[in-house]
Amino acid sequence: MQMLQACIGWKQELDTAGAIGMNLHGKSVMRLTVLASFAMTLTTIRLVDDSRLVAAALLPLWFLMLRPLQRAEWILFFFVGAFFVGQNYAVLSAGGFAFRQKDIFLMPYYEPLLWGYWFLNISRFAAEPAGQINLHWRAFLGVVATAAMFTMFGANSDRLLLGTLASSTLLLVLFHEPADVRQGLYALVLGFAIEYFGVSQGFWSYPKSDMLGMPYWFATMWFSIGILGRRFVQPLAQWLARQATAAQGN
Repeated sequence: MQMLQACIGWKQELDTAGAIGMNLHGKSVMRLTVLASFAMTLTTIRLVDDSRLVAAALLPLWFLMLRPLQRAEWILFFFVGAFFVGQNYAVLSAGGFAFRQKDIFLMPYYEPLLWGYWFLNISRFAAEPAGQINLHWRAFLGVVATAAMFTMFGANSDRLLLGTLASSTLLLVLFHEPADVRQGLYALVLGFAIEYFGVSQGFWSYPKSDMLGMPYWFATMWFSIGILGRRFVQPLAQWLARQATAAQGN
């Protein structure tokens, strides 16, 4: 009987180890797919001159590489795109930076789509289970503080750096779990690649260049994006998805 119980215990441990291994393998495959989609996104932007064709090519590319997209991810994609149309336009109008192509609201046609994809990229790379983070009032405070810095100081690079340092510090005070920091750091690395690609290829430029054609505040901006993605955008999208599912059920 003891030997049988021991065998059952070993089997359960093996099953648990196997499940963990499969989970880790699945996350690794997802992250490699996300990185491949990122490389193909930049390649498409580099090789295709017409911004309308870029937009038309990127949407099916992301759909095919990241499928299936959950309802919350669709909501995240379009919500972020709509938000950054306004946010980008405010900074562009203030002279914080400038695009080479000014198709709509001083930006290329594909720019709002890219912001939806950047957040989806960050969310997929983190590979956290849906519903793990609840939406909290502190997240709203973080969004307001971060957006306010770009609205007030978008025309002045030095003031924007100080403002975003303050708002990033506030975010770390509010949210400082290891997963928050990891997602912030991944977004920072992603943002560095995006910004360096953009300025080095001449797709956009900044009036003040502190490093490799980029202002220092790019770092605080992208780090904040990672934390707010985890604490505000992803939970909000999941909450909206649940509300839509419940409404359909009724």
